[in-house]
Amino acid sequence: MKNHKAYSIISNIIFTLFMLLMVILIFITAQSKLTGKEPTILGYRLYVVESGSMTPTLPISSMIIVKEKQAQEINKGDIITYYGNDNNTRVTHRVVEVQNNGTAFITQGDANKTSDPNPLEGKKLIGKVVFMVPYIGSILRFLSTPLGIILLLTGSILWMVIPKFLKKEERSTNLQ
Repeated sequence: MKNHKAYSIISNIIFTLFMLLMVILIFITAQSKLTGKEPTILGYRLYVVESGSMTPTLPISSMIIVKEKQAQEINKGDIITYYGNDNNTRVTHRVVEVQNNGTAFITQGDANKTSDPNPLEGKKLIGKVVFMVPYIGSILRFLSTPLGIILLLTGSILWMVIPKFLKKEERSTNLQ
């Protein structure tokens, strides 16, 4: 009986954390859709690594959390995310040199042999990478598809319904 109670508590904690994460992601996505701006919450932005220029530090399909920063707050060695040439592209590279007190940077991907060809203007900075979760980007991409949404909803409903069904079965077995 103790194992069942421990399992129930752990299951409830995991489910609560999962649902909290889903609510946060839904909030961020809705905010982005309504404002037409990039998803952000409390000065943090979420991105998925799409290329291998920062491997092995940031594997492809990792989710990175970027804290919005001013250019003067960036130091040599920081991993930063910034707008690319067309402002629709986001690039995440390491700062190898700070120029003119943070008004410009020389950046380089960890997997690249040479620095990026042009200095980065400080005004293109989005922020500094503060956290990374490897490979979760693949899951997030899948969950944003129609099949992923259906499976997520189905799994959530089953997670709530199956334990209740099992408790009813257990009660009816104990009554007999």
